[in-house]
Amino acid sequence: MKINELGVLPSSEFYAHTPNEFSRKHLFTLHFAGRYDCNVDYIIERTFHDYYLLLKVTHGQLRLELGQQIFTINANELLLFDCRIPHKYYATKPISFEFIHFKGNASKEFYDMIIQLYGPVISVLNDMEVIKAIENILSMLEHNKISDFKASYEIHKILSLLIEGNHTVSSASDLKDVIIFIDENSEKPLNINDLAKIASLSVYHFSRKFKKFTGLSPHEYVILKRLTHAKSLLKNTNFSINKISDIIGFSSPSHFIASFKKHTNMTPKEFKNFRF
Repeated sequence: MKINELGVLPSSEFYAHTPNEFSRKHLFTLHFAGRYDCNVDYIIERTFHDYYLLLKVTHGQLRLELGQQIFTINANELLLFDCRIPHKYYATKPISFEFIHFKGNASKEFYDMIIQLYGPVISVLNDMEVIKAIENILSMLEHNKISDFKASYEIHKILSLLIEGNHTVSSASDLKDVIIFIDENSEKPLNINDLAKIASLSVYHFSRKFKKFTGLSPHEYVILKRLTHAKSLLKNTNFSINKISDIIGFSSPSHFIASFKKHTNMTPKEFKNFRF
């Protein structure tokens, strides 16, 4: 569903869902969601909205004014807050983000616990499980195959992972600089020995620790970053497949096409022409 709203670009998508009575009484419930690309005119200001908002910035920067406090949310950070509190949020630069409005079940209890641990801004830089759960929810909506039970499961999973993640952040702190480095240089040739040096770990221990905290090998993580960049280029530019392959750092167009199809079940051309 397209949305005509100030600052929201035509590439954006908005989805709405109405849970049934059983779900509203017993489950976490999904109500609105979307993927937005916005320019600096984007702004939302409300006194009340009867949902919790989970928003993940993928590119750019968002600012939240909540009561007397101001928070800045950057790429790879997640925003969680209670929209029943008067609030305003807006783009400070061109931005892309994914969002979910939810409530129900034990939302308040989970929300209160997460806010005590982190505040409303949470890094999900190396939490691929949280990122995947958000993707699963949006995918259900995109393909009009929404299940209240599955949506509840994914929301519960996100909130639980955020709480449990608090116990592991400090032990993964030596990976933060590595992940930032990969995110900023994914299109370049990356050597595992150099990455291990950034973390001050041996290659063996670095590989094991990276896999433990991201669920991916360093190589797999780099490939997914490149493919995410490729999706944006395919949808937002007229670059050829060969040029995109070169921009994102694949050794050859054939390698790019094979990797893209492996992870998306589409060729780059099919993805570019597919209407989401």
